Amino acid sequence: MIRMKESGIDWIGQIPEEWKISKIKFTTQLNGRIGWQGLTSAEYKEEGPYLITGTDFQNGTINFETAVHIDERRWSEASQIQVKNGDLLITKDGTVGKVAIISGLDGKASLNSGVLRIQTIEEIDKRFLYYVLLSDEFWMWFNFTNSGASTILHLYQNVFDEFTFTFPPKNEQQKIADFLDKKTAQLDKVKALLEGQIQKLKDYRASLIYETVTKGLDKTVPMKDSGIDWIGQVPEGWGVKRLKYLVEISTGTSNTQDRSVESEGYPFFVRSQNVEKLPTYTHDTEAILTAGDGVGVGKVFHYYKGKFTAHQRVYILSNFKNIESKFLFYYVSINLKNEVSLGGAKSTVDSIRMPMLSNFMVSIPSFTEQHNISNYLDCEIKRIQAMIEIKQNQIENIDKQRQTLIYDYVTGKRRV
Repeated sequence: MIRMKESGIDWIGQIPEEWKISKIKFTTQLNGRIGWQGLTSAEYKEEGPYLITGTDFQNGTINFETAVHIDERRWSEASQIQVKNGDLLITKDGTVGKVAIISGLDGKASLNSGVLRIQTIEEIDKRFLYYVLLSDEFWMWFNFTNSGASTILHLYQNVFDEFTFTFPPKNEQQKIADFLDKKTAQLDKVKALLEGQIQKLKDYRASLIYETVTKGLDKTVPMKDSGIDWIGQVPEGWGVKRLKYLVEISTGTSNTQDRSVESEGYPFFVRSQNVEKLPTYTHDTEAILTAGDGVGVGKVFHYYKGKFTAHQRVYILSNFKNIESKFLFYYVSINLKNEVSLGGAKSTVDSIRMPMLSNFMVSIPSFTEQHNISNYLDCEIKRIQAMIEIKQNQIENIDKQRQTLIYDYVTGKRRV
């Protein structure tokens, strides 16, 4: 029977009697880019030493294909962050707490100001510490330390110095790391398969909507040219109209800062798939809503019936004229991106202007067929979404299983 002792840390509880407890500052050396060495994007180069940023962290290592470059002078002036294969890194700004061990580096590399290099003393195995930093042992400490802090979180070096963790003798650390390498790889493989299945379902859903709203339900009817390049042929009895003749097009009037911190209120449609809340509403109608600019252009769509408000850069399609609202929702949600890609006002972000949206061409079957198409797609999309949600729940369970597995082994609750 394993003899246990109190760790003195609330979120860890008991640990094996032979395990030690220490702070990061006593077991590692932390190095980051100091203020005067700060880099700006104007200094990025096409070639030269890599500059690792938080966005380059991927699946526990660094994706050097996404990393930018700096010149030799900037690399050489900060020797404490000249990193190499096997180095342990953690992000301290942006998305805090991403962890990676460098592998596959074929040249020189340095860090930007949002990343810390962690060098361990001889008593600590880097891979074991990597799993500690992935685990709830770290995250429960981080959340406790940052309770009451602003919504923008940072892992300040002087605070990180105080992180206290537990560890066994080094040979057991290495066994735990080997074991977790194997077990997490197995879980990650299953997760990747599920993610692939979800993507196939999403692709099938998009294909189904496109084929149904542009070709109809009866695949035996004669076809004709639609006059729309990205649609091609449509059933012979269908017409084509500009969107402005089918709906009233307006924009919202609210700003993002108007949103409520409370969970109560009316839906507030912004330029993302997330729906915020506001205590008041500006519309009480049936509508289709879509982003007017930003990354959501041609991708974010909502169908809603009731009281709501919308961001000033969200388009509202309402007062439907001789067109079934759900049919039009499916039609624009799958086809508007083609209009954006052909004629979007490109600056730093995608956007769609009122004239472009107003003149967007819609191929239209009879009202009865619109209704049949909407009902068919409602049923099929519901069925596909149910399958997606089952797989998403399986992924969520895998993530929980992975997190529990890591925590239990790095805190001695389970032994190798």
